[in-house]
Amino acid sequence: MTKTTKTLLVVIFAWALALRLLWFPENIYFGYDQARDAFESQAIYKTGDLKLIGPSTSLEGLYHGPLYWYLVGPIYLLSSGNASGPALFLSVLNALGVFIIFYIGKKLGGNLVGIIAAFLYATSFEQTQYALYFGNPAPAVLTIMLFYLGFIYFGLEKKLWGLLLAIIGLGLSVSFQFFLLYLSGIFIFFLLIFRKNLKKFKLKYMLALLITAVISFSTFILADIKYGARTANVLLKVVTNNGNSGGFLKIIGNYFNRLAMHLEHNIFSFGQNTSKLLLFAIIIASFILWTRNKKARPSLVVLLVWFFSSSLLIFLGGHNLYYSNIGISAGILLLTSYLIVNLIKSKWWIFLSFVVITISNLNLIFEQNPKGVISDIYVQEGMLLSRQLRLLDYIYESSRGKPIVVSASTMPLKINTTWAYLFEWYGNKKYGRVPFWAGEAAPGYPGNLSLWKSQVQDYTMFTILEPTRGVRQAFVDEFLSTQKQYGDVSEEKRFGDKPQATLVVQRRK
Repeated sequence: MTKTTKTLLVVIFAWALALRLLWFPENIYFGYDQARDAFESQAIYKTGDLKLIGPSTSLEGLYHGPLYWYLVGPIYLLSSGNASGPALFLSVLNALGVFIIFYIGKKLGGNLVGIIAAFLYATSFEQTQYALYFGNPAPAVLTIMLFYLGFIYFGLEKKLWGLLLAIIGLGLSVSFQFFLLYLSGIFIFFLLIFRKNLKKFKLKYMLALLITAVISFSTFILADIKYGARTANVLLKVVTNNGNSGGFLKIIGNYFNRLAMHLEHNIFSFGQNTSKLLLFAIIIASFILWTRNKKARPSLVVLLVWFFSSSLLIFLGGHNLYYSNIGISAGILLLTSYLIVNLIKSKWWIFLSFVVITISNLNLIFEQNPKGVISDIYVQEGMLLSRQLRLLDYIYESSRGKPIVVSASTMPLKINTTWAYLFEWYGNKKYGRVPFWAGEAAPGYPGNLSLWKSQVQDYTMFTILEPTRGVRQAFVDEFLSTQKQYGDVSEEKRFGDKPQATLVVQRRK
């Protein structure tokens, strides 16, 4: 790389970091998933409680790998349990993707494609959301790029070790987000496309490939041995049920609608249905380049497969989940960059494309990112760490030193893991005590708050209402009805500006 290219990359990285940390730490989302991860990840290193399976997926019986817990656990320990530490780490990690996507773009189409792709990645609204996404899928943005880079080495440059990189990227990606298992289908597809390169394979390469695959998927293999092939059995049922569910045209329609939405969040978001037109334009532009330039075809094969890769999720039933499509964002940005460089000859039109895409993404970033992640990622909008800590300060300060009893309407229902972690980490550290928990608390979930059984008479009672978006009003009404036994509301504090995205705490007489 030239000195100018290196300087540009450093500037782009700084730009990416600035956009991701502009409202940090006020916009950190902290709900049940984050509290569970905080407990589990620290337990690995504090008590030696090693994990074979990770967080649960949206499908019962399927679990992500535990790699995310092993990754963020040390950051939690270094930050003394402060959730801002791993949240910052994930944002910086995402910004580092600038260098990987530049390298891939350079491999596929030269320095200019790489620089444009790096800038679009830095400015992408979707990528800033994944930087804010305080959960296990977030690091997969980088490992997915390593997967495709492996096949660029193997398929386009005929370097056999590229397959090893692809398998490592695949294993890491699936461990972070189980639905990325669909990349196994992409792996097989690329092997078929570049099968001529396999003729150079010798036994030692085959053994290295097999050992790498076993190591990459070791936690899943060991977990299935321990739990009687649970993952394999659940997957078989999922594929069978989706294949016989009917309504295939509707599913395809939903898939293209989702694809258009990801174009909105990466390229252009102004005007009704423009993203669908943009999808059509990208397909046509790719076809034109394919017919005009034979040299571009190998790179286009990789980029188009990447672009449409999540269509395989249809057979796993996860195509409607935003974060299950995490694998295609970098592909969208790279394909767009490649088409701009190879089809637009005027520098002014290239510059104009740059400006339009930048304005579109900045518009979404400034509208949404101060509020945290979008509701497509986390339904419980408004569950921000900054608000929760202010709520805890209010509880401790208004209790005037008396024992505290708290009860909360939670998501998931009757699981107090979120508040247990906040009181145990922040409350105990700052005020030297934790409250009692009143009401039901489902057993088997992380958290150590003692249940209140009227063992203290002179206490202060607080009722917490989490944001109600995604919660049936009947559940909220039933919860508030049970709170009347603790007395009338003497004071209420609200943290938030939207009715269904507001944290509420009530002090009772």
